Amino acid sequence: MKIKKPEFLIEAEKQLKIIWDLLRDKQVKSFALSVKLYRDGLSEPKSISMQGERSADGGWNTWFPRDRNSGALQSRETLKGKLVSIEEHVREYIVENALDADWETLEASIHEALKSGLTVEDLEYRSKLPIYAIAAYGYEAHFYAPMMAIACSIEGTEALTKNDLNHASYCVDRGLYWSHPGIFIPNPNDRFTERARAGGLGKDFRREPVKDKVAELLIELAPEEGWASTWAAVVAVETELTRKYLSLVEECHLKTYNLPRTIDEWIRVDPERFPHRIMSKI
Repeated sequence: MKIKKPEFLIEAEKQLKIIWDLLRDKQVKSFALSVKLYRDGLSEPKSISMQGERSADGGWNTWFPRDRNSGALQSRETLKGKLVSIEEHVREYIVENALDADWETLEASIHEALKSGLTVEDLEYRSKLPIYAIAAYGYEAHFYAPMMAIACSIEGTEALTKNDLNHASYCVDRGLYWSHPGIFIPNPNDRFTERARAGGLGKDFRREPVKDKVAELLIELAPEEGWASTWAAVVAVETELTRKYLSLVEECHLKTYNLPRTIDEWIRVDPERFPHRIMSKI
């Protein structure tokens, strides 16, 4: 069964692509983005801002100014208590809906991703995880909000150990949002039932078409002098996949937020199928 993508999500992706294309222009040295969210029940919109400067290697160094409306910093004990409540809300949802088996693997992957350098801000502003969570898009959409919440809890706890109350407060604010019962998808097991009726493929997803495309892109996108590194090749291929072949990725039931890690693993396991020449260091 092919899931129809919501119209508002399609439109949002079009607008985000326009912004992304603008930021790819190497003549752009800095930027500031501000988004206002208008929600029912709020008299004033909530603003989210992001700023960035071009780094020496041509990438972007980005940061998120603290919300001026967030108020004074909370105490260490208050923050610690809220971090615990975030984890408890997630755990209650997982246990109540008997999602433990799959959740253990996902939670471990979150820990690994954060250890490798991924941040909560990366997840919220540079991945599709939050959009898919809110839109309930994808077979595993019920896991996305809990994943965001746990990522906030992990990073917030780490910030507390470094006595960074500012960042810990930020993580707590976002974690409370993502762990609120109202944002969790109710009765997630009903989603499995509908999927089974439609002849779902379970976890034996067909990834071969995407693997073929990855091997093809490794050759097509390769610089004449070779790739700077395997990871540079992975990032370039992942970017091209999500920009031009997103429907193929989704039809093969691959998680877009985890594509870099997946592609990297494919290359390491089967280098002959995914050849990529690394430039000489001499």
